[in-house]
Amino acid sequence: MATKYDTLEPVNALSILSTKTLLEFDVNKPRKTTEESAPLLGNPSKPLVGFTLDDLPELTTFREKFPDSVFRPGMKLLDFACGTGLVTMKLPPYLAEKGKTTEIVGIDINPKLLSIFNDKAEKHISEEVSIKSYIYDILDPELQPELSAKFGGKFDAIICTISYHHIDSYREVTKKLAEFLAPGGWLFIVDFYNEDVEKDIPAEKAGNAVRHMGGLKVDALNETLGSFSGLTNVSAAREFCVKLWQPDIFIENHSRQDIVDKMKSGDLESKNVNGDITYLVDNSIIIAVGQKS
Repeated sequence: MATKYDTLEPVNALSILSTKTLLEFDVNKPRKTTEESAPLLGNPSKPLVGFTLDDLPELTTFREKFPDSVFRPGMKLLDFACGTGLVTMKLPPYLAEKGKTTEIVGIDINPKLLSIFNDKAEKHISEEVSIKSYIYDILDPELQPELSAKFGGKFDAIICTISYHHIDSYREVTKKLAEFLAPGGWLFIVDFYNEDVEKDIPAEKAGNAVRHMGGLKVDALNETLGSFSGLTNVSAAREFCVKLWQPDIFIENHSRQDIVDKMKSGDLESKNVNGDITYLVDNSIIIAVGQKS
């Protein structure tokens, strides 16, 4: 599973888009409106729907073009639910600078995923960038003294990409991650977004996707980062939409009901690659941010 996950086309395309968005994100600018985030990205006729590492910011001009990026050399960065490091390992080139030491930490509960993470990390560790990983359930009561001593008030930024919708106790996780932030540090949550969750749908009529992602509402994320976890400068908004080839099980548990209905009626474009059938669907991505005061 871990090896296959690392090669999935939509996962890799999203890792490029997520990295690009995080690096270029300006916490001082207003969030995108629904109209601004609506255009569909991607070219479905190309591998990874047209995205390559060339879409990431140019290294030589990155700091000039994005002077307010949170991601800077010398920072301490945590990738929570880091998986195989598809996003993590794209960041070291932007964080390396002679005379400064950047610390990157990955946390996940899956040792198989972290094994791949560690193999990749060996290629990116240098005098300027250290990369470590830990297998932790950060809500485990027995681990709290260790976690507080090791990570309390440590990180300048924490990222979590495409994982929150799998976390049942995401409010408690958010509060714990807030404790890991240094004063002034930022938490970035990047995840799938289903516009249906904002609708007033009775529980008995809600589809699998609404039940699965029901917690990832704009107001709920803002409240979780803000009054519940004590962060400031909180905002949550749909950041972009992208066309991706997804399997039926993903669509049933993540997509809007109109997309699910189109799949069931045979109205979605599909392709068969080595026996795996995938469907071309639009995916909305939300980013929630908050800062430690």
